[in-house]
Amino acid sequence: MKVKIPRKIKMLTHPYTIKFDEKVTLSAGTIGLTRHYYQDICLTRELPPSELNQLFLHEVLHTIERHFNLKLEDQDVDRLSEGLCIFLFDNLGIEFVWDDIT
Repeated sequence: MKVKIPRKIKMLTHPYTIKFDEKVTLSAGTIGLTRHYYQDICLTRELPPSELNQLFLHEVLHTIERHFNLKLEDQDVDRLSEGLCIFLFDNLGIEFVWDDIT
């Protein structure tokens, strides 16, 4: 089943824009970044699909962590996002489609 990644997601009442922005990620020394002040999730475009999908879920989990006042280490967020990937992609056959993200 194909699932199109939307340009915006909402976490509680907070809208986040999903975008590819290598300038932001490279300057932060990472491949993905959630910026709560700007309410955006910045990702590096040139990644293998499996890496991009896991990265997206990782950053979404950071929005959940913040707005539900959870205290998770980054390694915990990484393990949770990998687990979600196994469940969604390997077991449910979901495929993310990135066509709308610029």
